[in-house]
Amino acid sequence: MATTTTGLVDTTFVVNASGQAAGGIWPQFRLLLDGVNLGQATVSSTSAGRYTFKAQVAPDQAHKLQIVYFNDGSVNGQDRNLLVKSVEVNGKTVDSTSSLVTYDRGAADGQDVIPGQEGMWWDGSLDFALTKDYFPVPTPPAPAGNTQVILNLQGNPAGGTNAHFNLLIDGKKVGEGVAGTSAKDYVFSINASADQAHKVQIQYDNDGFVNGQDRNLLVNKITINGKSVLPTDSIVTYDKGALDGKDVVPGQSGMWWNGTLVVDADKGFFPGSSTPTNPTTPTTPPAPVTGTTQVVLNLQGNEAGGTNAHFNLLIDGKKVGEGMAGTTAKDYVFSINATADQAHKVQIQYDNDGFVNGQDRNLLVNKITINGKSVLPTDSIVTYDKGALDGKDVIKGQQGMWWDGTLVVDADKSFFPGSSNPTTPTNPPAPTPTKPTLTVSDVSVTEPTGKTSGIAPGFLHTEGGQIMDSSGKAVKLTGVNWFGSEGYAFAPQGLWMDSYQSHMNQMKDLGFNTIRLPYSDAMLDNGRMPTGIDYSKNPDLRGKTSLEVFDKIIDYADKIGMKIILDHHRSGDGASANENGLWYTSQYPESKMIENWKMLAERYKGNDAVIGADLHNEPHNPATWGDGGPNDWARAAERIGNAIQSVNKDWLLIVEGIETYQNQWYWWGGNLLGEKNYEVKFNEPGKLVYSVHDYGPSLYMMDWFKANNFPNNMPAKWDQMWGHFIQNDETPILVGEFGSRMETAIDKAWMPKLIQYMNGDWNGDGKIDLAAGDQGASWTYWAWSPGSGDTGGIMNDSWQVDYNKYNAIKAGLYSSTAASPVTTDAVFTIKLSQAYNQTVTVDYATADGTAKAGSDYLATSGKLTFAAGETTKTVAVKVLSDDVVEGVETFNLKLSNPTQATIADGTGVGTINPPGSAQALSADLLAHALAQDTATAQSADAQTALDLSTVDVAHMMAMDAANLLLEHQAA
Repeated sequence: MATTTTGLVDTTFVVNASGQAAGGIWPQFRLLLDGVNLGQATVSSTSAGRYTFKAQVAPDQAHKLQIVYFNDGSVNGQDRNLLVKSVEVNGKTVDSTSSLVTYDRGAADGQDVIPGQEGMWWDGSLDFALTKDYFPVPTPPAPAGNTQVILNLQGNPAGGTNAHFNLLIDGKKVGEGVAGTSAKDYVFSINASADQAHKVQIQYDNDGFVNGQDRNLLVNKITINGKSVLPTDSIVTYDKGALDGKDVVPGQSGMWWNGTLVVDADKGFFPGSSTPTNPTTPTTPPAPVTGTTQVVLNLQGNEAGGTNAHFNLLIDGKKVGEGMAGTTAKDYVFSINATADQAHKVQIQYDNDGFVNGQDRNLLVNKITINGKSVLPTDSIVTYDKGALDGKDVIKGQQGMWWDGTLVVDADKSFFPGSSNPTTPTNPPAPTPTKPTLTVSDVSVTEPTGKTSGIAPGFLHTEGGQIMDSSGKAVKLTGVNWFGSEGYAFAPQGLWMDSYQSHMNQMKDLGFNTIRLPYSDAMLDNGRMPTGIDYSKNPDLRGKTSLEVFDKIIDYADKIGMKIILDHHRSGDGASANENGLWYTSQYPESKMIENWKMLAERYKGNDAVIGADLHNEPHNPATWGDGGPNDWARAAERIGNAIQSVNKDWLLIVEGIETYQNQWYWWGGNLLGEKNYEVKFNEPGKLVYSVHDYGPSLYMMDWFKANNFPNNMPAKWDQMWGHFIQNDETPILVGEFGSRMETAIDKAWMPKLIQYMNGDWNGDGKIDLAAGDQGASWTYWAWSPGSGDTGGIMNDSWQVDYNKYNAIKAGLYSSTAASPVTTDAVFTIKLSQAYNQTVTVDYATADGTAKAGSDYLATSGKLTFAAGETTKTVAVKVLSDDVVEGVETFNLKLSNPTQATIADGTGVGTINPPGSAQALSADLLAHALAQDTATAQSADAQTALDLSTVDVAHMMAMDAANLLLEHQAA
């Protein structure tokens, strides 16, 4: 809690709620405090979520908090409801059933009031009569100390909670924090006696293991008053458990157990005398490093959607710096050039205001210091120009910037001392080479169009033994399994190596058109957070739950034209199929499995990137088929599939086989022999696809692999087990898993035979036996990533394509799949103002504008190096196709951290014009005209015999076209 200049206290309210949709619309509520609206939220999940609001509240007083539900309804028998479990006020929880809570039903007029309850079955207000104990007067912060301790650390979360730590000095707690998943500096200013040794102690106190996730704290470095210590240095020990000196080992980075890392820091870490000395006056003040004016902004922000407030610093309307606020107050120091002995406007511009899931993003400016003179945002020389910086909506200055706008300080010339009349030194120094400046260009591109899966837009259905697209063409799904989300990490494997977009681009480039995406019911537990993600490579996944990671993958699949099959791989977290052989467990019964399937079907309804549901992975003994018993998988599949169709009739419903039928064995999930006696039927016809898993000899030496005529005996075996469904035009088949390390001769004989058979060569004679236009069996190869012990993956252990495997299956790819481009490059040019005799470097990174990384373009960052004499570099940013009709969008390429140069223009604007727009047409025609002009001129240079009049005419036509287009754009 922070106290504002008005005496109010920054207070956080969290509503823990879930909902039930009706007619595709989720429940909505407003949050009121003492009758004042704090914001509004939509509860869009049947699982409990956290909806956060912030307000400034008078402390030491009682307040009334109201959750007003206002869109109750019933559609086609579905009842929309809001369920509120509790609210949190600055971390203190009040249950909805507390004696402090009442439910004012209907008009919320006090006429129909009952005790509080979680279920809001009607419109009304859940009223929390919060006592003053929930709004304490904050304790003023302690003064800054004389010692700075910086801890660089990170943590591994478990159960959605990361590692908590305390900082102690000589056993006394002086600070605390919660680690993030990436390394970060945590800075503490404390008091410690000078010229004395001290023990600096990092205490980890919430070790745990939750659903396969191990919570840990990793300490990378400790810095005390500028002196660095590694956790493995000789002065560091690890006192495991209680801080009692009984279980002490040498220091280490990984704190795998609760305990305390102890740094025995001698007095050299704490210099200075405890007796103050008279300050000395330097004879010559040091010159500023850069610029003539120092501006220090003390500010902080309230984040929303995982993003905090962004600000620019302007002088007289010209941008001279920028930054991103943190959640705690901090000084942001800028050294700039401003003419001395003149008044200037110092402007703090807030430009990314937003409201996300109940969170309101804001910028709070605490103090502005200009050349040592302090200004408060409420001082008379400060105004707040809301919205555009145009002087039209100006109010008095204030600390809280609740809207985009600019805080303007009208600083008179006393803030900028010094003479503007230069003096000539008697002995001028020898001139030094002038460092070059860096600029980055703007760029404009047209958003690409088109999808490349070879499958018509829309959903799929079945006709006989064929899968058909919306155009009536038979298609074949040929893809990969991208596992990992079903257990332990709760995210697809490999996101620590590369971005999810890069993985999917590689899949697409290799010709795959489908991803079978495994999940578990455990992955869908409320608030489940993934691990194993490098967020520097996947910045748009930061803060996302595992389900929200699926959202991003599915959105990107839609952009690049790939199809997704969701696969209920298991119930709890782990690897492979359920250990009990069934589709449910005691922890996740069939009812929970169905609830989750319906949630997913509702969530992705209407998105034709998601085309199917693999109802359950690898049922095996004791699962049965069609006998009507409690383990009857066929009848369970009907229940599950019909439940999905009750909310989403578009998906293919994929039903795997079992293991044993009438004492005949086959692979787990691969035995469909019982289908001749009991056929699975769904309420919505034309959606059933049967699926098998079919592996090679290296996984298990089945009897048919031992036959003398192997592999020529395999077509007959596949006929018996699943091929006849396609041959007899009964039901399509998906071979949902097959794979091999391709290291043995017998596997190398088996794989091409299977590919040949799935292509429709039923008798193995080298000829396709399909009718014209028909397709063979669809398939998804196990697996994409190399982490499967039995088979490895298409990617090898170095995360490069294993062409030994890929070439073995390449002949089975759907022939209509084409890896044509669905991206275009926005190429920024970075230039030095002049050649320089030393190496120049500069960092670059993309930043969102109205265009968003991951959906409109791919985030890019890196470092450019200009060798001595070089003046130009380029950075290409991939712009993505999009089905959403949007206007012109922009993003930025920003330069930072230059060496041997300064930045003159550090922000390039990338403009994405919608396809078919006037801007896009103009840009494309202009580029074409200029290209034609260039080509014609080059042709003239090469062919000196060419009639010059022809060149002149071509040049004039090109330039006339270009000028007309430029005039059109200007108009």
